[in-house]
Amino acid sequence: MKKSNIFAFIELTKLVDELKGDQSKIRQKLKSQSAYFNIIEPRYFSEGLIGEWESILSMIKQKGAKVNEEGRVVSNAVSNTIDHLSDNECQSLVARVHSIYDSVRKEFQ
Repeated sequence: MKKSNIFAFIELTKLVDELKGDQSKIRQKLKSQSAYFNIIEPRYFSEGLIGEWESILSMIKQKGAKVNEEGRVVSNAVSNTIDHLSDNECQSLVARVHSIYDSVRKEFQ
């Protein structure tokens, strides 16, 4: 079985590092790091982890983009969804990101 791409490992490492610390600001941390959910594609993961990353992406983009009255996007799908998540859902999402990161890290040990 092929292991995950080094790009996924490096980018997940950065994401996880940014999500550490004060959990009272977890929603803001997720929003400030939201680009990672758009640049880390499922194809960068090993076969055993693709499904989990796709599930995370599906959850983090479920609300879709926010548009104004003129139909212009004012918030992308990730940021818009994070705005609608409860604190518990934010913490659960962070736990899932940590879990997949741990799995990818083990592939490189």
